[in-house]
Amino acid sequence: MELATLSLVGLLTIAVLSLWASLKNRIALLKESFLSGILLAVADLFVELLGTAMGKWEYVDSVLFLEGRVPVELVPIFFSLGMLMAFAYEWLGESEWNISLDLSLNIIILLGVSIYVFRTFNDQPVTLAMISVPLGMWGLMQIDEKRMRALSITFAAFVGVADYVIEVMIINSGDYGYPAGFRAETPLTYSMVILAIFGVIEWRRKRQTSTS
Repeated sequence: MELATLSLVGLLTIAVLSLWASLKNRIALLKESFLSGILLAVADLFVELLGTAMGKWEYVDSVLFLEGRVPVELVPIFFSLGMLMAFAYEWLGESEWNISLDLSLNIIILLGVSIYVFRTFNDQPVTLAMISVPLGMWGLMQIDEKRMRALSITFAAFVGVADYVIEVMIINSGDYGYPAGFRAETPLTYSMVILAIFGVIEWRRKRQTSTS
């Protein structure tokens, strides 16, 4: 689907949702969705301008390019997406669905592992973040005490930063390197794995307490 068509579909969707919110006198929801749309559109525009300026990616077709490299269609696309997210969050809060948090995280982890294995066997680029981030989220959810959550996040972040600094120093010294180049996902993966390990420890303690 072309970007222009996608942007028109997005604008039409939020127009219908805005009309519905107005008719239902959901003005607060309308304001929240509008703010969400602005935030997401501005954030994406910043990332797009920065990424294209650094040569990370490029666009070849658009009705109009911002700064000569970013399609203007991306602004309404992400604005409408931000508004849609606000409506979806509101509807989820009003729904009576009761889904297990562990089941949701396990599905995400299984999905990440499946995609990782599939891409590996097909010689496609992969990233461990697809597995480590859901595992880290699962681990964090196992820690009930807010103090321990904060300390765990801080410790994991410290290890990630330390790993980044150490690896950069070692790579610059010429002792070893990565065939595809050193990427920031490596320290992120270590941080997420730490949270996952903490989660396993907490999960095991809970099981021991429940069975004793």
